[in-house]
Amino acid sequence: MLFLAQNGFRVVAHDRRGHGRSSQAWSGNDMDGYADDLAAVIEALDLTDVTLAGHSTGGGEVTRYIGRHGTKRVAAAVLIGAVPPILVKSASNPEGIPIEVLDGLRSGVAKCRSQFWKDFAIMFYGANRPGAKASQGMLD
Repeated sequence: MLFLAQNGFRVVAHDRRGHGRSSQAWSGNDMDGYADDLAAVIEALDLTDVTLAGHSTGGGEVTRYIGRHGTKRVAAAVLIGAVPPILVKSASNPEGIPIEVLDGLRSGVAKCRSQFWKDFAIMFYGANRPGAKASQGMLD
């Protein structure tokens, strides 16, 4: 984002529901909620001809936004390491993630949300790999 802004592009980012400085809502933490929140930001700022970029869950958010709200305001979409439409392993998606992995993530968040994110950051930033250089600040 900094690179784009330094090169003359207007860059807008939002804290996804439940992340950053947003409220810690217990509902709407799904792709429909994320897409509708994105639509609210785009409409409130009256953005047009936008390029939506989404990484990980943000990729699902971008695609769900387009599916729910259309492309009237969208010039392009960029998906970077995005969550695929079908994440769970099944007969039709043999490369998917076993449901037990996702159940474990949900269980960890429900048990102790703060500890879950602290532990998850180590894997997310690759700090558990030999030669990793993730700073403590990054992990925090």
